Amino acid sequence: MFNKMKEIYELQKKAREIQKRLESVFVEQTDSGVKLKMNGLLKVESLEIDPVLLSTDKKEKLEGTLCRLFTQSAQEVQKRSALESKDLLQGLSL
Repeated sequence: MFNKMKEIYELQKKAREIQKRLESVFVEQTDSGVKLKMNGLLKVESLEIDPVLLSTDKKEKLEGTLCRLFTQSAQEVQKRSALESKDLLQGLSL
């Protein structure tokens, strides 16, 4: 029983450590005049849009670009998160 409690405590400790590390992981994606920066917790840190894309006739292109960038950034964050988690959780007997 005590060993299980210790393992749970260690797991919680590792989870906090992973979250702290992910706050400092950043992904930047650029596409068609749009630049997106996202951290490892999927928080958008910055978004830059070329003013040329803000005209109404470029609306669809801008929307498509934003969708692609958000998706690509989230996928990259997930990959990095998995690597961080794997490294930190090695050695725990779960």
